[in-house]
Amino acid sequence: MAKSSTRRVTIYINGKEVEASVKQIRAEMNKLVNEQNLNPM
Repeated sequence: MAKSSTRRVTIYINGKEVEASVKQIRAEMNKLVNEQNLNPM
């Protein structure tokens, strides 16, 4: 019988936990990039 294991990864973008779907991660990354482009240093 095989051993089972559970692995979990929590992703944070800009201090916010992101839902674990590729679509949502991409949306949050785009939002952060846009914010940085609007507020250059």
